[in-house]
Amino acid sequence: MAAAAERGRDGSCHFQRSRLIWMVAIIFGMVVLGWVTLWPSTIPYSYLGLFGTFLNYLVEHHHKWVCYMFWISWLIHIVEALYGIKICQAKGITDPAVQFQWFVQTLLFGYASFGLLVSYKPAAKKQY
Repeated sequence: MAAAAERGRDGSCHFQRSRLIWMVAIIFGMVVLGWVTLWPSTIPYSYLGLFGTFLNYLVEHHHKWVCYMFWISWLIHIVEALYGIKICQAKGITDPAVQFQWFVQTLLFGYASFGLLVSYKPAAKKQY
């Protein structure tokens, strides 16, 4: 029990969840972007009002660029997630389960998670 408490204090198990508003916004954006990229014929444009008109315009006139944006977004999320593991190790977050949590969260939410990891400042080690 004391060892687990000590690990929590030394920062090796530090994990911070992204803010809910960012999680919802990013998931919504990635789902819509994926839908427009992969299955544009299934979108009910007429039921979505102005947003549907905008999506239809993107599909009709800029579908190639929307596809690039979708795949580049996923590439960026993957690179951030992999680099996040390296940052975990550099900041003393050594627990593999916690590193995996950072990896998955950063893969799904990108900079909303990556920014939290980058800004984390581990406690200074005490010199005896």
